[in-house]
Amino acid sequence: MKKAVSNGTKACFSALVFVLIFSFVSFAQKKTPNSKPTPNAALPKVTQIDEVGIKTTLKPNGKPLLVNFWATWCDPCREEFPDLVKLDTEYRGKIDFITISLDDLAEIKRDVPNFLAEMKAGMPAYLLKVADESAVISSITKDWSGGLPFTILYNEKGEIAYFRQGKVKLDVLGAEINKLLPSKKSDEMVVLMDFVKIKDGKRDEALFFYENNWKVYRETALKKGFIHSYELIEAKSETNPTFDIILVTRYKNEEQHKNSEKNFAPILKEIRPNGALLKNDLKPEDFRQNVFLSIGKPIFTAGN
Repeated sequence: MKKAVSNGTKACFSALVFVLIFSFVSFAQKKTPNSKPTPNAALPKVTQIDEVGIKTTLKPNGKPLLVNFWATWCDPCREEFPDLVKLDTEYRGKIDFITISLDDLAEIKRDVPNFLAEMKAGMPAYLLKVADESAVISSITKDWSGGLPFTILYNEKGEIAYFRQGKVKLDVLGAEINKLLPSKKSDEMVVLMDFVKIKDGKRDEALFFYENNWKVYRETALKKGFIHSYELIEAKSETNPTFDIILVTRYKNEEQHKNSEKNFAPILKEIRPNGALLKNDLKPEDFRQNVFLSIGKPIFTAGN
């Protein structure tokens, strides 16, 4: 009898548990009908390529092309990858940069995309699967023995500009990339010319002002690397000239010129905190008139 009661009790308990579980599942399905996660939804896409595909992939498209061969089982490859991601961020839009994995094909949806996601890599990713891997390697360049990582840089014409077997050095690789990029117009020198007319023959007061203020400021700016060079030119003419003095300040590039006001402000405050030095207590408006200001860029230069 005891055994029968026990079995009946167990049966009732089991039925109760089944009802509770079924009710919970039904409730959950009603509340979150689309709650089932999609596996690998956020992982980057890795494209498989073969002998024909790699020939197409390694053709530049109007820009320098940087290619990194790697594998998840290659420790040096994994170690250098954060640097490659930084490099991709720095040169994105200026060059094309792709990665080609030599992992087993089975890893195309596993270890390879998982690692790329971990590195937050945004470069187009490929996985090379060929019958004769050594033949493909030698077709890329006979200087590659097949060791990983291997990085190769092509110019926009598809010619090899640089390669390295082993981990890259960012400064070296960056310099090689920069050689292939067009020079920036912002690197052109900017020349600022201020044309000044001396008033009422007060030449001494004007030259004193520029020598003890304008020149001193620019000497300091030159030492700090804020300007390229400067000079004061006195214009003499038999007839009545439009201007008597030309003040020339040269900036190395557009960026230097753009920051000139910000760079000169602390110099003026440090050197002349109480204002400019003046001769005979004459203010600038008493001995000079700024005729016009010119900003230009040299077409060609010679000498130092």
